Amino acid sequence: MADWLALARELDDWAEAGRRATLWWRDDDAEAPGPALDRLLSLADAMRLRPALAVVPAGAGPPLAEALAERFDVLTHGLAHRNLAPAGERKAEFGPHRPVAEMLADAASGRQRLRLLFGVRALPVFVPPWNRLAATLVPRLVDAGFAALSTLGPRPAAEAAPGLAQANCHVDPIDWRGGGSFAGEAAALTALLAHLRARRLGQVDAAEPTGVMSHHRVQDAATWSFLERLFAETRERDGAHWLSPRDVFSLAP
Repeated sequence: MADWLALARELDDWAEAGRRATLWWRDDDAEAPGPALDRLLSLADAMRLRPALAVVPAGAGPPLAEALAERFDVLTHGLAHRNLAPAGERKAEFGPHRPVAEMLADAASGRQRLRLLFGVRALPVFVPPWNRLAATLVPRLVDAGFAALSTLGPRPAAEAAPGLAQANCHVDPIDWRGGGSFAGEAAALTALLAHLRARRLGQVDAAEPTGVMSHHRVQDAATWSFLERLFAETRERDGAHWLSPRDVFSLAP
């Protein structure tokens, strides 16, 4: 059964093997300051963690840049986070139904807007809305100035394309199909343990940090409580180590 004791045992297994399970935190859909963002930043400070904030470029402005000060790095979360998929298909802004040149221009525009707002804190990392993007776009992202990609699930390789590193998220504690409430401790911990164990046993890329996703704008109290406990349970353990966004993508300070 996936519970907190099982997580502790898994991390002990890493420590006994002389290894540390690397983890990272990505929060999606940031656009403007507000109470939810304040809570996210307070939690990050309390736990001495630095999440990567996937920011929606079209919705971001100077107020968000000021709220994040100089402490937090941001990733390019599409352009406007609009569903442009045909009716009946899964939501996507950068899906296979759009011309590659058009999507590339949007990605470059989003990257440029965040660079103007955040300067060097805008890391060259692309996070497609809904974690979906056309395979034809992937090798072209380097042409838009990106050095890395982040989606969902174990990565097939360290590079999604030549010159484009990849590090994904593996734990989403929100039950989107169930209305956006907390998926429950068992479900969230099962996903976390599955990736940690698969890494330890060499069943997936052991070098890919285990990514935990959050959505500060919409998550409920139970989701917040889970994240708080997860960080508290892992922050000081010998078998775990939380990485900064720059460490995850091997980007210079």
